[in-house]
Amino acid sequence: MAARPIANGVISFGLVSIPVRLFAATRSKSVSFRLLHAKDKSRIQQKFYCPVDDAIVERSELVRGFEVDKGVFVTFTDEELEKLEAHDDHALDIKEFVPLAEVDPVYFDTAYHLGCEPESARAYRLLAQAMHESKRVALGTFTMRNKEYLVLLRPYEKGLMLHTMYFADEIVAAADIGRGEDAKVGERELALAKRLVDDLTENKFHPEKYRDSYRERVIEAARKKVQGEEMVEVPAEQRRAKVIDLMSALKASLARRGAPAEEEPQPKPREKRAAVGGPARARAARPRKTR
Repeated sequence: MAARPIANGVISFGLVSIPVRLFAATRSKSVSFRLLHAKDKSRIQQKFYCPVDDAIVERSELVRGFEVDKGVFVTFTDEELEKLEAHDDHALDIKEFVPLAEVDPVYFDTAYHLGCEPESARAYRLLAQAMHESKRVALGTFTMRNKEYLVLLRPYEKGLMLHTMYFADEIVAAADIGRGEDAKVGERELALAKRLVDDLTENKFHPEKYRDSYRERVIEAARKKVQGEEMVEVPAEQRRAKVIDLMSALKASLARRGAPAEEEPQPKPREKRAAVGGPARARAARPRKTR
């Protein structure tokens, strides 16, 4: 079954326009549960309740409110909000190009594959190849469903990928969370830690190695419930004790992986000492022959 685009767009690259289509690049498989009535297992319905009137409110009676102060709201009609929306829909304007390493992953939100229309295939390939060879990514804005997004375009496999991003004021600063700024790291500890990092290092990322074990257990438990089988409780993992001796913990970690904790220092070869005073003095010490 052919993939269905979720939106269309037009990349503006200088004076070049490239029509594109957006396709979902990810899909969440997280476990989700429905709330049911315990008595008859029927799904419940959500109602809107007004505590002031002690009454259920119909959807037609609802308005949108924006909180300007604690407990103080101003309301907006659909017409008022429509006037504030971006009307240049589907426009994907490239503002600048930067190295990917300059963009912290904390800004990334949702990923989309970008497909091209047949008539824009050459321009699409040109942009993708230029970005790939220059090792740059594009930053810009994209208007979708009347909302403006900060986006990043980057080469991906044989095409382009678009990431919607958080704006700078949406990033929460890591202030006063305790990051060990005053802790002192010993040279031997650092050397062992780096050896452990090297021992755990892989040259490539293999995402297929990692699985959502909780989701798999829930699905398996649901299957057993349907078939009338008993669930098997997963044994709890042993809690790890607090690290008291950092050096011992690092050495034990390396030992578990079969790596020597420390290289044994090799004894230095002894240097041969020359006779005090050298050969001349040795000769001078010989007894003289008597005539």
